Amino acid sequence: MAQPSTSPSSANADNEPAAPWKALFFFTTKANLPTLVVGFLAALVAGAIQPLSAFIQGKLFEGFTDFATGKLTSAALYSQNRKWILYYVGLAVISWMGNFAVFATWLAFGELQAKSARDRLFHGLLEKDIRWYDMRKNGIGALLPRLQAQIRDLQLATSQPLGELFQLVATAVLSLGEAFYFGWDLTLVTISTVPIIMGLVFWVGAGMQGAIATQQARLTEAQKYSNSAFGAIETVKCFNGQDIELKKYAAKVSEAALSYYKVANLASIQTGLIVFLSSTIFVQGFYYGGVLVDKHKKTPAEIMTCFLAAVAAFQAIQSLIPQLVVLEKGKAAGATMRRVMADVTGGPKTGHTDGLLRPVTCRGDIHVKNVSFAYPSRPGQLALDDVSMFIQGGDMTFLIGKSGSGKSTISQLLMRFHDAGEGSITVDGVHLKSLDANWLRSNLTLLEQTTLLFNDTVFRNIAFGRRDYKSVSKVEVMAAAEFALLQLMITDMPEGLDTLVGHKGGAMSGGQRQRMALARARLRDTPILMLDESTSALDHISRALMMDAIRQWRKGKTTTITTHDISQIEADDYVYVLEHGRVAQDGYRKHMETVPDTPFQGFLPPSKRARARPKVARVNTTFESIHTRGSSMDSSSVYSREVEDVIAEPLYEQLKASERKQNNRKTWMPSVFIEGSPAPNMRGIGGLGNKSAFTAPFLRMPVASNFMPKLTTAWEPLPPGRPPPISKDIASAISPESKRKSVRVSARMSTLMEGLVSRAGNAAADARIFPDRGLRRRRKPVDETALATLTGGGLSKITEDEEAQPGDVVRQMGFKPILQTLWPNLDLIARINVIFGFYCGTIHAVATPVFSYVFAKLLVTLSDPTDRVHKSLVYSMTMLAIAAADGIHTYAFRLCLEYAGQRWVDTLRSEAMARILDQPRAFFDKEINSVSRMTEGLDRNAEEMRNLLGRFIGMMYVAALMVTVSLIWAISAQWESSLICLSAAAPYVFLVTNAFAGVSGRWESLSNDAAESASAIFTETFTNIKTVRAFTLEDHFKEKYELATNYALKVGFIRAFLSGFFFGLSDSASTFVTALIFYIATMIARDGGPSLIPSIIQVLAILIFTITNVSAILGYIPQIGAAKDTASRLLRLAQLPKGSHEHLGDTRINTVGDVVFTNLKFCYPSRPDQTILRNIHLRIKPSTSVAIVGGSGSGKSTIANLLLNLYCTSSPPSPRGSRKLGDLTLAGRDIKHIYTPSLRALVVVVSQCPAIFAATVEENIVYGLPLNSPYNRRQNIVNAARAAGIHDFIASLPSGYNTLIGDGGMGLSGGQAQRIAIARALVRNPAVLILDEATSALDVESATLIRHTLQRLLEERKGRITVIIITHNREQMEIAERIVVLDQGRVVEDGTFWDLMRRKGALRNLLSGGEWEGGDDGAASGVVEQSSKQRHTADRSWRESGLEDYDWERRSRTRPKLRT
Repeated sequence: MAQPSTSPSSANADNEPAAPWKALFFFTTKANLPTLVVGFLAALVAGAIQPLSAFIQGKLFEGFTDFATGKLTSAALYSQNRKWILYYVGLAVISWMGNFAVFATWLAFGELQAKSARDRLFHGLLEKDIRWYDMRKNGIGALLPRLQAQIRDLQLATSQPLGELFQLVATAVLSLGEAFYFGWDLTLVTISTVPIIMGLVFWVGAGMQGAIATQQARLTEAQKYSNSAFGAIETVKCFNGQDIELKKYAAKVSEAALSYYKVANLASIQTGLIVFLSSTIFVQGFYYGGVLVDKHKKTPAEIMTCFLAAVAAFQAIQSLIPQLVVLEKGKAAGATMRRVMADVTGGPKTGHTDGLLRPVTCRGDIHVKNVSFAYPSRPGQLALDDVSMFIQGGDMTFLIGKSGSGKSTISQLLMRFHDAGEGSITVDGVHLKSLDANWLRSNLTLLEQTTLLFNDTVFRNIAFGRRDYKSVSKVEVMAAAEFALLQLMITDMPEGLDTLVGHKGGAMSGGQRQRMALARARLRDTPILMLDESTSALDHISRALMMDAIRQWRKGKTTTITTHDISQIEADDYVYVLEHGRVAQDGYRKHMETVPDTPFQGFLPPSKRARARPKVARVNTTFESIHTRGSSMDSSSVYSREVEDVIAEPLYEQLKASERKQNNRKTWMPSVFIEGSPAPNMRGIGGLGNKSAFTAPFLRMPVASNFMPKLTTAWEPLPPGRPPPISKDIASAISPESKRKSVRVSARMSTLMEGLVSRAGNAAADARIFPDRGLRRRRKPVDETALATLTGGGLSKITEDEEAQPGDVVRQMGFKPILQTLWPNLDLIARINVIFGFYCGTIHAVATPVFSYVFAKLLVTLSDPTDRVHKSLVYSMTMLAIAAADGIHTYAFRLCLEYAGQRWVDTLRSEAMARILDQPRAFFDKEINSVSRMTEGLDRNAEEMRNLLGRFIGMMYVAALMVTVSLIWAISAQWESSLICLSAAAPYVFLVTNAFAGVSGRWESLSNDAAESASAIFTETFTNIKTVRAFTLEDHFKEKYELATNYALKVGFIRAFLSGFFFGLSDSASTFVTALIFYIATMIARDGGPSLIPSIIQVLAILIFTITNVSAILGYIPQIGAAKDTASRLLRLAQLPKGSHEHLGDTRINTVGDVVFTNLKFCYPSRPDQTILRNIHLRIKPSTSVAIVGGSGSGKSTIANLLLNLYCTSSPPSPRGSRKLGDLTLAGRDIKHIYTPSLRALVVVVSQCPAIFAATVEENIVYGLPLNSPYNRRQNIVNAARAAGIHDFIASLPSGYNTLIGDGGMGLSGGQAQRIAIARALVRNPAVLILDEATSALDVESATLIRHTLQRLLEERKGRITVIIITHNREQMEIAERIVVLDQGRVVEDGTFWDLMRRKGALRNLLSGGEWEGGDDGAASGVVEQSSKQRHTADRSWRESGLEDYDWERRSRTRPKLRT
């Protein structure tokens, strides 16, 4: 499916047909019609103000001319004019109310259009299938902000500008009618050039549409780059890619600017033409009017009324010209959104469809028959080629294969993210296409390797597993968390379950995210579970415990596991081996591993292929849950109180037998307990006591909380055929006597089994038992925590109780600090444009009072018949010359300032982009710095900020200068009346104008905040669309989004009412002031006599012209307020501090040398109360290979982050030349003294979750390398790809190394992406290579290839490279010369691999999964007693923590702070 026209090519964009005016109403609904009708009627009322004003002014002018000719006495003049002035005051009141109604209703209408567009787009996108998302040209992440910008453009156009359109059209029509009534012949002459004027204006504006579309296309591409850079900030920093990302972004912004220059040029031509040609109306109108008066066909009063009405009609049309760009953009946005909606509503959709099947039960039989499938982005490359397989319901089946072999594709098809091209897939004999998609996803759960969490609390992220998530209690969530080993993590969090996890779970580690996903799946408990590398980020202990827990949980339920870790596969597990999209082999492991030269043999370690033997099957395992008695994890647990006496004794006997029999034994224990060291040797390592992660689980874990109820699910009971909880052979072996004897030992034995409970839960208990161990965390009671709910208060500004750091909040800025950023951010050409622009603006400002002075002279000729025709001709030609000069300078004025404004915001954009990329890693953990907020700041905020200089500042300068010149001129002509008018009118105008500006600015900011919150939800929903679909969370996000948009609408309505009230007051000020001027002029004429009439008319003309122009400029105040708000948001980013710790150093290094950690302590800035590394003492010598190992959360990856200077250590920089070094040094240099880019050029990391950029394969591999780098050569790139095992795949692509990947390009499997990341590291020939679980996503063969590459690298570059391997994999550890074992942030063991294994200490315990290797009953009893004490303490602590049911409906005024 083609990409919608939101990102058209340049050629297509330039040829875009002009959008119709009806495009502004494409999203108008029947419910919006009352607002539209009221707004239209209000526009008619407000539009009648000008014609009535012209009529009254004609009557007042008639009084002055009659007084000058002697027709009226002073008393008669005063009496007559006083009556019309009172009418004028009444008209001013009507103007106030009418403009109030127009502004309020049309602003409300704009809000309604925005909500309608948002809702329709949201619901439409929610129904699109995944194929549509995969086919977006620049990726969905770049498309979403542009759609939001289109909605914003539509909203702006359908608000004040559209209301003004109807009002001014009404003014034009009524004024023309009035003019024709008083003098049709003069009216025709006056407006005879209007068709020519308007024809030229629209002809010039016809080219705007294509330029606007081209600009939007370029901004979309720029936004794609900023999205990608912010989302992969660690990779950008680690590979010194800041300059690359900045150049790519700035290049697209510059291309967008070129299109805008075309728009600005055309708009400036329009304005200049309008100014010049409109002046011709005065010339021809009054010249012909003088002829009519000279022939006695019309009176001066009729001429004045007719002319003022005709001019009012034209000025009404002229006033629309500055808004044409806004209206054109709105039309373009409406047309674009219409095309997008046509694309969204057409084509394949997902979701429930009437007529599809929703079976009552799901057995879980899956039959894949002759399926062939190719992804839409790669139609010529089959991901699956004639695949057939049968997955038995109730069994566990494994899918293995190399990266890109099609394993994950099968789960994608089963979830109906895509439909199989050929063949069929059935569930319980029913074709997938016949099943309702929601029913299917309610019975299937898919967990992928890259786990995406929502920007919500821990509680909600787990509770989302259930369809009825609102009814999930905290106890149930904690039970699921217990299953997934999350208790310690939750206890350590400052807000517990109410802690926000950040954007896409960014506040969590990879392992924590995977465990949260497993907890969510456990709570969901569907009949079918598909795990796709869902435990790859876990350490060996956690992975083994999780697999055993999953096996017990999933007994009798269909489970498919896609993995590269064949150690998870047991002898009796059925396995499918895939190669190149085909099933290469299938069967039970115990059979396949004995057949030589088969595909399965390639997944066995080389040392085991020749002597492969089946593992001992655990067919007689008798327990149903690894959890404790009364555990909520398994409702059928045989450790429930009802049956514990039945099974305890056989288990105990088997356990005793396992102590006596060391070789070839069959056990009733889980696999993590099959091997191990004697219990006496299992005491804590490094003085950590029973807290150590390497202590056997049952030695450090208290029993699970007995008060927890059973975990309930929303699913039907399992279908018939599920194996009974206790195998028959065991049940038959249990005699009644043994049942009775077992009562004494049941508690003891079940307590021993409690060792399998998550070490996290017990360490959490330890944190409360031993507060002096440094693990205690202070948690706020739940009832004191403000929950993040989507209510009015929840969407209000986030308030922090801590002092905000620079850049942490958006502070509203005034004009002065905003304009202070102008001059420093302009180049020479832009500065010249500013100077010349304001010079032209000066001429434009002075031209108005000069024009009005000559116009006043022309008016006087109507009452003075002396040489009337000659004087009229002279004055008319003078006015024409003034108009020509004014038109030319107006064009130059607008164009120069628009150009300078674009250069200004583009410079600020680039500066903001540079400063964002320069911020420390902790900056990106804050909610205000989410990807969506920052990209919007660079895009929409910059676009609106440009108007400050391009339109508003220039207009304010012209208005101020115009008023100044006019007042000086008026005072020189008639100082008395001028000073009285100034002293009376100026304070009033100033007060109402400032009141309107203040109210408008404040509510504009609140409205923007509400819209940003809705946009964030919109972006989160569709960037995580697969997760939303997989967990059928569409309804949740619909509700969440509707709450946000409803709140935005509510704020918009309040804004419309308040701003409308003050707008009406401000807009009517000119009418009140005009009435005042006429009154004062009447008083002076009455007292001074007819001789003052010429000077009075001159003053009236100058002041009324000035007021009219200034009033038009004041109408832009709402847009000025919006531009100030957006400028504040962009400047927050452009003025971010530069004081990052990454700039502390200036020493460039060419070698790394010894890496020394000296008493290093560290905690993340976002979690200052949680110490990650504790007193680390470690020396890594150059040219060595060191493996850093430990359990999840032990601080391994933190060491890599510190080595790359992503975070700053806690100690201050050591003085230069001082013997005292810092806590982290390289070659004797404090890392804080080293120039960070040179450090990162030598120290290269391959992370667990690789970042792939929207670029070619080659550009991804050489990412961050300078063009002139010797490593940036094709042969070197190919060699690195070969070493990473990815060259053959790249060579098979249609464009080879020039193939586009990433967003908008070809999709990659996790393994393929990982190997490209490894090639990216190897191509640099680094001095230090850090592999942070770099092979976790790879199959055995690929992992072996990388391991051999690493070994070869160590041999070839011996003496030149240091390798640091962060891993859980034993084979990776074996190639390292040295092993460093971490536990709870401390180094607990250090030595060679085999030395540490012989010690049977921390490393041995880690690799054996913390197994128990023996011990006597006394030791066991001691353990039971100790665990029992800990259990009661833990129970009491958990009760005191306040685990009441979660209040989903709770409303609050603030949202909880994000603590990550």
